[in-house]
Amino acid sequence: MGVEYSIAHAADLAANLPQQSRCMCALEPALDWDRKDYLLAEAVDMLRLLVWMQTKDGHKGRNRPKMVELPRFKAQGKGQEERLSAEEYRQQLRQARRQVDTLRK
Repeated sequence: MGVEYSIAHAADLAANLPQQSRCMCALEPALDWDRKDYLLAEAVDMLRLLVWMQTKDGHKGRNRPKMVELPRFKAQGKGQEERLSAEEYRQQLRQARRQVDTLRK
């Protein structure tokens, strides 16, 4: 391969990145884990529950063990905007529609 790449070549490379590449994981943190990681976390959670159920706390239903925090739930709290009411959402959609309509004229 040469020293210089065309924009089309760079776009082709970016479009075909593996799911667990740094770029893809930055866009979607849930891609940081593959299926094996999720299954392993599930197994760990179930094992914790089984052990906990055999304890006095488990019989009384207190001090339940914490589950493994999955990347998709970690990301949900970061960078989220405020939640909108239904009316605020409709207002934003109307405003966007007006902008599109003015561009068509």
